[in-house]
Amino acid sequence: MPTSNLAIWPAIVTLIDAVHPKSVLDVGPGYGKGGTLVREYCRSVETIDAVEAWEDYVTARMICIYDQVFHDDVCRWPTERLGDYDLVLMSEVIEHLEKPDGLDLLDRIPGYVVITTPMEFFDNGPNLPPTETHRSLWSIGDFGDRVEADASMLGGVVVRLARR
Repeated sequence: MPTSNLAIWPAIVTLIDAVHPKSVLDVGPGYGKGGTLVREYCRSVETIDAVEAWEDYVTARMICIYDQVFHDDVCRWPTERLGDYDLVLMSEVIEHLEKPDGLDLLDRIPGYVVITTPMEFFDNGPNLPPTETHRSLWSIGDFGDRVEADASMLGGVVVRLARR
């Protein structure tokens, strides 16, 4: 299972903590680093759930970290369900979507969104699930006027999008 750059996580946690969410959805949680760090450092968070598209990635460890783990494609979730969360975390996820699909998903998330994505396009390598294929390259400009905070750094684009 690929992972994210550890160097960007202080910025991610700071962006999340600044808006004091009570509920967080971690999309594509990987090994659960987001759930662990958000639970420890973001004191306002009461609930943190995860949604994972690749069933084999849903592990016992993940189930222990999150309040609920959903095996599903978040792109199929209706706006109402996405609205159950004050903040949606998409760390190293959006590049796995075609841009129109990613923009459609972002348009349907009414709460805050924290996104990280690589600054350069690259192939994740062979023998990975189809959900790991990089399909798009994103820049801050792709998120339009919804960008509320930019903490981008050498490790990648790191932004918080405002509530809709």
